[in-house]
Amino acid sequence: MGMEVVVGMLIAWAAGKARRAGRGLNGVTDRALELTTQRLWDVVEAKLGTDPAIQRLVSESQQNGDPTPSARTRAETALQDAADHDPRFAAALEAIVSSQEGGDGTTAATKGPSSSVQAGGAAITGPTFGNIKANTKIVNKVVQNPLISVITIVVVLGAAFFGIRAFTASSGGEEKSGSAAMVGNWKTSGSSSPKVFGEDGRCSGFYYDNGAPLDIGGPMTCTMSSTPDADDRYTLVVTQSPNEATYKVAFDTADHAQVYSSTGQKIYEIDRF
Repeated sequence: MGMEVVVGMLIAWAAGKARRAGRGLNGVTDRALELTTQRLWDVVEAKLGTDPAIQRLVSESQQNGDPTPSARTRAETALQDAADHDPRFAAALEAIVSSQEGGDGTTAATKGPSSSVQAGGAAITGPTFGNIKANTKIVNKVVQNPLISVITIVVVLGAAFFGIRAFTASSGGEEKSGSAAMVGNWKTSGSSSPKVFGEDGRCSGFYYDNGAPLDIGGPMTCTMSSTPDADDRYTLVVTQSPNEATYKVAFDTADHAQVYSSTGQKIYEIDRF
């Protein structure tokens, strides 16, 4: 099963939830669609609710309505990895996504104003936005008003589900490490010097000694565990030869984390920018 479909439905759930909290939908949104995406989120949350990739996807969807390609890819990888190791989880996802399919391979979506929308190569026409066929993968962004964007994403994903090839076990395998969640530029409050975590493992600003940053010169490398410990903290190892130190990282959101010493003492908080 292509996890692009699941990610698209999670985006629809998160974006719709944020909008409803702000101003409501005036009864336009199909209740059945809301229930389906909510059911999908309940399953994903139970399995991966604390996963940084899923948290980042939800956060960006709620804030912007459409997450970055990087957030999508990492969420797909996290979902695929979990499904590969948990057949029940994989079956639950497929059952929910398949419930959006019509008997003839088409998808009937929610009722709304009569119009025509082009999305991902699929023409969606008529008062019900129904009976569509999509010949290409869902595009990253549907340029419509917010309500129709959410509806279009779910409709096209449902119709394209059986046409999307499943990810192989090796797809995205290089990014299953927890290090992927740290890639980027970070800053601490009260400091103008950024902390950088590169995709190749090179980093800067992450070595601390007695609660203060220390840089003796020379290359610095960082690695992080792929799974958190019982306290939901990832293990971060920073090396700048001959020095090496181990820290613990706890994500509050995809772009905010708290860093602790190996003994559990909080050292600093960081924000991605």
